[in-house]
Amino acid sequence: SRVSVTPWIVLGVVWVTLGVTFGLFFSFTIFFIPLVEEFRWSRGLTAGAFSLSTVIQGVLSPGIGLLVDRFGPRRVMLAGTLLLSGASLLASRIQSLWQLYLITGVLAATGVAAVGWVPCGALLTAWFRKRRGAVMGLAFSGMGVGVLAVGPLAQWLIAHVGWRQSYVLLGLGTLLFLGPLLWFGIIEAPARSARTEAHTPSPVDGIGISGALRTGAFWGLFLTYFFTPLAVFPVFTHQVAFSVDQGFPRMFVAGIFGLMGFMSSIGRIVFGVVSDRIGRALVVAISFGCTAGGTGALLLLEVWPQEGWLYAYALLFGLGFGARGPIITAMAAELFAGRRFGAIYGVMNLGNGLGAAIGPWFGGVVHDMTGSYRLAFLTAMGFCAVAALC
Repeated sequence: SRVSVTPWIVLGVVWVTLGVTFGLFFSFTIFFIPLVEEFRWSRGLTAGAFSLSTVIQGVLSPGIGLLVDRFGPRRVMLAGTLLLSGASLLASRIQSLWQLYLITGVLAATGVAAVGWVPCGALLTAWFRKRRGAVMGLAFSGMGVGVLAVGPLAQWLIAHVGWRQSYVLLGLGTLLFLGPLLWFGIIEAPARSARTEAHTPSPVDGIGISGALRTGAFWGLFLTYFFTPLAVFPVFTHQVAFSVDQGFPRMFVAGIFGLMGFMSSIGRIVFGVVSDRIGRALVVAISFGCTAGGTGALLLLEVWPQEGWLYAYALLFGLGFGARGPIITAMAAELFAGRRFGAIYGVMNLGNGLGAAIGPWFGGVVHDMTGSYRLAFLTAMGFCAVAALC
């Protein structure tokens, strides 16, 4: 019946939506080099736009959560799609640094926040009562497939039509694809989902925001979200530039970037399933080990510039990249499910935004000052340990 398949329809729509949204968002690392080459901005200043973007996403997350609780995920996600697509179109007209910061750092970030973690997490939490680690991992694996597809596509488009026209094509494609998908594919009927799965329903009201803020569990997850981008984004934002600096062809590096995205899809699914079996905190810690190992492999290119290290990076870093988000979402859902979950989860995501504000900028500034990413990458590996402890 229609009711029995509705949860899986919603899961599929979320999978595709996250793939398109974050594939476009993370393609900034592909556009990074042509922007630096054309405008001669420093890498720190250019990467600062990505840092601002993550700050805006974090700052807006509590408000997005409130809007989701009030109007439902579907309306919020449709509005976010319009903003993200419009930002991509406007990016094709960038002429100055302040425009890059406004368009990428503010407009695109607002669109991503309205489509991404918070509304999708709230939507899936309402539909699925059990095996949330596996469900979240499967749904958020779409992000990795999006990186796999959009990264090389962006590089191919840039090589053939230039970065400006590439932004136009990607923006139009996002609007024409996601608009109808969200309009027809997002169905908000959590009450029917609960009856369909025949599980004991969670409390209708659940804990409030003030109650959540008084728990140690909330702050443990908040701090994990804060330190995770400090461990990830100094590497992720500059991976393409670093590899090109070592003499590897750009299209090959874009392929490695896509492979890393594909491995992140596998990591989200595998770690999500395993977290349901052996415990979420342990699995998150293991994923940080993968992230640190991948960063170490990338660093070895400086002393031994062999393709094998790039493949090792894509394998290890990719497995860990993004694996924490679905698991932490599942942990938060188990702790704070209820009518205020969207707002609570939004406040939790504020930690992610604050940490991510520093990561991309830090990597660029370290390179500008030292001529190398070595210190930035080693520091990121240290934050893997800190985040795992949280």
